[in-house]
Amino acid sequence: MNDFNTKLKEQIKKYSNKQYLDKYIQEEYLTEDGEADIFIKLTNKNQLFDERTFGNQLDLDSNIYEFVEEKSSMLDSSVQIRLNIVGLHLTKEEQNQVRDIIKEHYAIELYKIQKEYNKYRNEIFKLVLIGIFSLIFYGFLDLNTTLTFFMEVMCFIFSFALWQAFENIIYDFRDVKETRKDITQNLLMNVTFDEKEKDIND
Repeated sequence: MNDFNTKLKEQIKKYSNKQYLDKYIQEEYLTEDGEADIFIKLTNKNQLFDERTFGNQLDLDSNIYEFVEEKSSMLDSSVQIRLNIVGLHLTKEEQNQVRDIIKEHYAIELYKIQKEYNKYRNEIFKLVLIGIFSLIFYGFLDLNTTLTFFMEVMCFIFSFALWQAFENIIYDFRDVKETRKDITQNLLMNVTFDEKEKDIND
C-alpha cells in the first residue's frame, strides 16, 4: 500500500509539473509561428456532419466539437488555433460551409455564455450597491443609538451582500469569464483541409 501511495505521489508530481506540461504542449501543439495545430482525421463525410441535421440547420457531428474542445483546453486562450481536417476530399464550397458552420456554432455558444457573464456581472454590481447603501444607512443610524436593532439589520445586509458579491466573483464569474475566453478562441480558429495525411512532426 505504501509503495502504491509513493508511486501515486510521484506520478502526480511528474504530470502536474509546469515544465512537463509546457514541454508537452510545445511538442504536441505549438508551431514555429506561435500558433497551435490540432489535427483531426476523417475517412468519410458521414463522420463530418450530424446526420440529424440538414439544409440551413446543417451542423457538424458533436464528436468533432468535443475533440476540438478537449484539445484546445490544454492551450492558453491567447494562442491562435489552426484546425487541420485531414482525409476528406471537399470542394471549396464545402470547405467554406464547414468553416461557416464552425463559426456559427461557437458564435451561438459565445452568445449564450455572454448572457451568463452579463447576469453575474449585474448581480455583483447590485450586491455591491446594496452593501454600500446599507453601510451608509448604518452610519446614519449610528448617530441615533436608540435604533440598535436596525443597525444590526443594516450590518447583516452589508456583510451578506459583500460576501455574496465576492463569492460570485471568486467562483461563478471567474469561471464564466474563462469559459468565454475559451469559446472565443475556438470561434477565431482557422480551419484548413488536406486530403492526405501528413507527418505532423514535419
